[in-house]
Amino acid sequence: NSNFGILARETNIEAHNVVVGSAGQASLAATVGGTYNFTHSTFANFWNNGIRQLPAVLVNNFFVFIDANGNETTATRDLNAANFINCIFDGNNNIEFLLDKVDGGVFNYNIRNCLISFNDSNNSFDGNAEMDFNNPKNYQNIILNGYADFRNNQNEDFIIGENSNAINNAITTPFTQDLLGADRNTNPAIGAYQNIVF
Repeated sequence: NSNFGILARETNIEAHNVVVGSAGQASLAATVGGTYNFTHSTFANFWNNGIRQLPAVLVNNFFVFIDANGNETTATRDLNAANFINCIFDGNNNIEFLLDKVDGGVFNYNIRNCLISFNDSNNSFDGNAEMDFNNPKNYQNIILNGYADFRNNQNEDFIIGENSNAINNAITTPFTQDLLGADRNTNPAIGAYQNIVF
């Protein structure tokens, strides 16, 4: 996709076993608040048709517009929920997951048993409460900068291999089969796929 895999604005999405691949901006942009619940999903953005400014997954609670007086104005909406369980956020940028909050509304989120590519080499997010992966209230069992071991990310093939850090690191959910129908009742892997041997 030249822009977004999924562009959501102040809406509700409930999804599991979803794979959203490369896009020129973001694989998933859950914007202007809303309610988002993703389980066992893989967001992998290895866009190679130009420079990408956004992470694979962006979640925010605001929009910017020009008001009647010609002034740039920011309006907020409630982020009722942004819940990601057993998800992979990966790609070819340093930052592949971002919660972008503006004060003035509800901002509820919980990230659990996820593999997140987030290499803040410039310490740009120091002091950013939403990106504090050590906060147990909002983040549990995070694998930071782990190895996804995708079969072929340039061909949008995001099945994971036997060297993936996602293996056996998911929690059990009602979604007992992966995207291809493989059983995940025992030893579930993070993401939309159980691991295979390439």
